[in-house]
Amino acid sequence: MRIIPNQGVCDPHVHIFNGKAYLFSTHDRGPGQPIFTMDNWRIFSSDDLLNWKLEYTLRPEDTFLGKNAECYATDAAERNGKYYFYYSKAQWCTGVAVSENGPAGPYQDPLGAPLLPPNLADTPSYDPTVFIDDDENKTPYIMWGYNIYGKKYYIARLNEDMISLAEPPRPVIIDKPCMSDACWLTKRNGKYYLNSHLSEYAVADSVYGPYTLRGKFCEEYTTDHGTFFTYHNQTYFTYGIPENWGTGEEIDPYYRTTKIVYAHYKDNGDLVSDPFIREVGVGQYDASWEKILGEWFFAASDGIEKKENAEGFEIRGLRSGSYLYFQNVNGMRQNERLFLRLANGNDVPCRVEIREGSPFGKVLGCVRAETTGGFDVFKTFDCRLENTHGTHSLCFVFRSDAEEPARFEDFCFEQVRP
Repeated sequence: MRIIPNQGVCDPHVHIFNGKAYLFSTHDRGPGQPIFTMDNWRIFSSDDLLNWKLEYTLRPEDTFLGKNAECYATDAAERNGKYYFYYSKAQWCTGVAVSENGPAGPYQDPLGAPLLPPNLADTPSYDPTVFIDDDENKTPYIMWGYNIYGKKYYIARLNEDMISLAEPPRPVIIDKPCMSDACWLTKRNGKYYLNSHLSEYAVADSVYGPYTLRGKFCEEYTTDHGTFFTYHNQTYFTYGIPENWGTGEEIDPYYRTTKIVYAHYKDNGDLVSDPFIREVGVGQYDASWEKILGEWFFAASDGIEKKENAEGFEIRGLRSGSYLYFQNVNGMRQNERLFLRLANGNDVPCRVEIREGSPFGKVLGCVRAETTGGFDVFKTFDCRLENTHGTHSLCFVFRSDAEEPARFEDFCFEQVRP
């Protein structure tokens, strides 16, 4: 499902600042352009990933660049209470703007010149990604360029001021140079993940590489300029596709839109996504679905993990008081009958409270899950809810005397059971 449709929102980079999602994007002018025609950069915000508010527009004429229609990809970062907006002009250079008033701006050009000028390295100085490592110093890096036509991505550590380089640029080595531009860095379990267009990704033990190509994980037309973010303990992948993709019309590659899907890591570190969620989107659900998977949660307690199993993924790491939150469950009938699939390997029951809107909301119903004979044995438990007809946000709260109350697979409603 597209977010912010018919507004040319593309090259999405989402960052979580002060508990809210901020989308830093480029802006395709409109349909029917002969080339990429992009007049400015924009910032949107959301707290539910469904409803987005335009917060700020950075125009090239407000920077050293001057007015132009080549406002290529951007990224953002926060450090010491300041916010940094990195932007590129075509494949020519990358600049930076700074806000001392929050992520929504306004932003000022502190350099009056490029941060990454033309010919800084043997790759075009555009499509920046800024990565903050999780080491003691929270070391910042910037990566840019493309990895085709005999070129390589380049990376350099940033100074504390975030507007100057702390070292000479270094080429990034990838064992199979089939990635293109639009690089993006993220990290999980000590491994650095580097991805680009077409959801191709590679993994390394060092931010500088060398990187080993792992393949693709999200197949949908171009999967243009994809990036990752984590919000409320859920991992997301956001990317662009042509606005009219799937309509049957001739594809317009120069007028794009943005999508968001859940991203999951398998036990071996491979990335996967859900074909179903690519169509229906994130942050909302429907009571008519055959099942609502646990790994599709919108929010979860700290310590909860999505772990691979034979059916896909299950939710582990639950403790007494832990919760899983699913906002906007549409189409619920009055006093729905709810079915949960859980595995309880304890000899004491697990109590699951289904609450309205939050872990502290009104109790709509309660499931008592006795032992299932093991944490690898999932059984179905049900209860009748006390709810009104319509849309509800459901929060599953787990209670038990055991260290691990249960493992969670999925849930559904009586209206979809035979």
